[in-house]
Amino acid sequence: MMKFEKTNHHYVPQYWQRGFRGPNGHLYGKFRDGIRVVSTRTIMQQDYLYTVFDDQWNPSDSLEDALSAVEAEDAKLFQRLHSPSYTSTADDRNHLCAVLALQATRHPDILRHGTKRSRELGQVLATAHDYSLDEFKARITGFAVSEADAHDCYVVLCSRSKEQLAADLAELTGLSPQSSQLPEQDALRAMPLVEQHLQQMELWLLDVPATEAFVLGDTPIPQSDLRQGFSVPLSRSLAVLACPALVPQTLLSRRNATATEVRDINRTQSDNALSVVAGPSAALLAAL
Repeated sequence: MMKFEKTNHHYVPQYWQRGFRGPNGHLYGKFRDGIRVVSTRTIMQQDYLYTVFDDQWNPSDSLEDALSAVEAEDAKLFQRLHSPSYTSTADDRNHLCAVLALQATRHPDILRHGTKRSRELGQVLATAHDYSLDEFKARITGFAVSEADAHDCYVVLCSRSKEQLAADLAELTGLSPQSSQLPEQDALRAMPLVEQHLQQMELWLLDVPATEAFVLGDTPIPQSDLRQGFSVPLSRSLAVLACPALVPQTLLSRRNATATEVRDINRTQSDNALSVVAGPSAALLAAL
């Protein structure tokens, strides 16, 4: 019998949120209806988000447990990086890329979008007979399929009848997002690809000025165009700035953030938030 005990699944880990508590130990959240003290247990979470099922529809905590194990190691990385005197290593940089890639792919919006894209791809595959090879390649490359794979896929699809492809599409679109055949959590499989893109970027650690602080929205990382550059706070005192790299980078760079950068990063967190922005003080959140 698979273990199934967990309900409250965080899509922004609690260890990450705790870094935004104020000096008084309180964490504040800004919602549409106001600002109040919040608990990391009750924000940036969704019930059963990472519950997975087998082909007999038995639920399991296996994915949530795996994420928890990863988060335990990620929390240690955050702790190391928060010491200004710490000299980060190439392994730290690689680890940070993995942390950011996981965060980029685990958000509930991304999970739902993955299911939608799978069905859109199914529609393209099911109508292969309607296109020439070149037309099919043009349509399928938008799904990160290589030209060689597109060619092979086209040959296989056209060997089947339109009726067979239509039946396959009907089966695909009829699947539940929790089906073991194509669960929405499959979006997490994109993590290595996102991590690969991040490895090619220039990453800066930005220390906050003494009079400033960062905030954290519940959508910390943009959901598209990451290669264009983005920022993400790691705590009230530290953020990451990712930029297109002119030369390969093997170690993290570090500098102090400007007051303008802090305001811009906080504004981005507020603008991208789904329902809540967390920070160390009510006054800071009210000013967003």
